[in-house]
Amino acid sequence: MTAPNTTRKYVAPRRVAQATATREAIAAAAERLFARYGYAGTTIAAVAEEAGVTPKSVYALADKPGLLLLVVRRAGAAAGPEDTAGTLLRRYPVERAFEEAALAEPALREAWRRHERARRAALKGLVRTFADAGRLRPGLTVGRATDTLWALVTWHSVALLVEQRGWGRAKVATWLDQLIRHTLEGPAGAAPTGP
Repeated sequence: MTAPNTTRKYVAPRRVAQATATREAIAAAAERLFARYGYAGTTIAAVAEEAGVTPKSVYALADKPGLLLLVVRRAGAAAGPEDTAGTLLRRYPVERAFEEAALAEPALREAWRRHERARRAALKGLVRTFADAGRLRPGLTVGRATDTLWALVTWHSVALLVEQRGWGRAKVATWLDQLIRHTLEGPAGAAPTGP
């Protein structure tokens, strides 16, 4: 009969905290650089320098496509449903880098497609809320309304409004609210459909 393994697992809280801080520094640096320079303009060496670590430390976390996916997940986790305009403003530079990367990196194409399917599904949930409350304008189906919002509420439109027109959070929030309401409910006074 063999004796049970009674060795204790070594846990070094300082090392765990340091590793967590390093991962956070790398992810934050990557997010800033992807947002500022896009996918093509961001290098692992630049991420390492921005994070204050070595390129080897960055590669230990992820390669460049993996780093972008980490940034996208991180940005998604930080998004809150209470401030859609704020979320769009924070995320659109990373979304732009993600789409750019998907065009250049075959390994990221399916991830971009999944991301877009998830974005469409989230918008469909919003449309369903209007439909269930009988607030969709006459003749508008859930599918058509979802496709319309999916095509209009993108990083592209937010980038145009922010970068070309100088809009801030308040203007984007008003635009988004008006766009959604007009698209789904129609002009003021339009008769809503039943659930």
